[in-house]
Amino acid sequence: MKQPLTVVLTRIFTNGFYRMHAGLLLFMFVTFISYCFFINTLGAIPQDFFSYFQQLITITLVSNPLIMCLFFVVCLIYNIKSWQYVALQLSGTAQQFIYYSSTAMSRRKQFLSWFYMQLLINIPAFVYAVFALCIGLIWHHYVLPLVILSYLLLLTITGALIYVQLANRFADTPHTTVFLKLTGRWKKPLFSLFIYHILDKRKLTYVITKAFTAIIISTGMFHLFETGPNDLRTSGTVVLMIALVHALLIYQEHHFEKDYLSFMRNFPYSRTRIYFYSILTHIILLLPEFTWVITAFKPLTSISLLLLGISIIQLLRSICYRSGNSMQVYLPALFGMFLLLFWGIMYGWVLWLILVNFFFSIVLFYRGYYRQD
Repeated sequence: MKQPLTVVLTRIFTNGFYRMHAGLLLFMFVTFISYCFFINTLGAIPQDFFSYFQQLITITLVSNPLIMCLFFVVCLIYNIKSWQYVALQLSGTAQQFIYYSSTAMSRRKQFLSWFYMQLLINIPAFVYAVFALCIGLIWHHYVLPLVILSYLLLLTITGALIYVQLANRFADTPHTTVFLKLTGRWKKPLFSLFIYHILDKRKLTYVITKAFTAIIISTGMFHLFETGPNDLRTSGTVVLMIALVHALLIYQEHHFEKDYLSFMRNFPYSRTRIYFYSILTHIILLLPEFTWVITAFKPLTSISLLLLGISIIQLLRSICYRSGNSMQVYLPALFGMFLLLFWGIMYGWVLWLILVNFFFSIVLFYRGYYRQD
């Protein structure tokens, strides 16, 4: 029998999430899967072959690391959206009773209830993952299907841990963290303020992001052994994945600037100076990944990949000035940006993409910096 807390969380958050974001969910999952399974061909194909081609699409998912990474990014965006929704609902006055009712239970029972709630939210991804696992077992692909299920399970566990932490946090209890006590007297240049904010207030998000980038790098290295260590298409796709995994941190950077640094617009700082400060911030933010790029590739290739990564991050940051506080605008823009950059990399247009990314990031930044609400 389900716990009363589980029933309450399911009715409030799971049902509410599906009602509010039905359109976005259909766009992210139904479009992706339906395209794979119901795509029209240029020629006539006998009906008997359709099931074979449908299986072939799924086999590509369970046998191709790059396609699997694409699926991972879609699932990550989906889960980030659900985390944002639940966190926003928890902060509302209508759900304040959860803070008192759930915290009366043990952490283990809280975790199980939140885990079940997040599992229901992730049902669309799990259904497709189980189907991929069955096809993989039939065609003797065992590793990647298990990796997909493990990844989805990790996302679900991560969401449950985030919710437990939020439900047990009392916002009206001021305290000074150990990190702030240790770094209180350090000089803090403007470009480093968001890094301090992450290490103080967003440690869990930062650790999860770096864990995902470690998975992407390890998967990308496995594929690079087959295609060659300096293949710009494979390595460029890996850098694209790494940059997009940091999309949530970039979105939080926008909120940090709006909530805590809005007074900067009254300072005699030129937009050019602020733009280069943001580049320094993002270089520090992705320092572990950029260190891997420098050590893993030849100098010319590593420079191209570094510029590609910085340009993507800058474009993500500038898009925030257009989307404002709306995740419903930011996520579709993120998804469309991924598709365009992915196919641009596949066609070998890495150098052109660097120029285009920087150009649009500068234009969006210059037009949006002083127009923030």
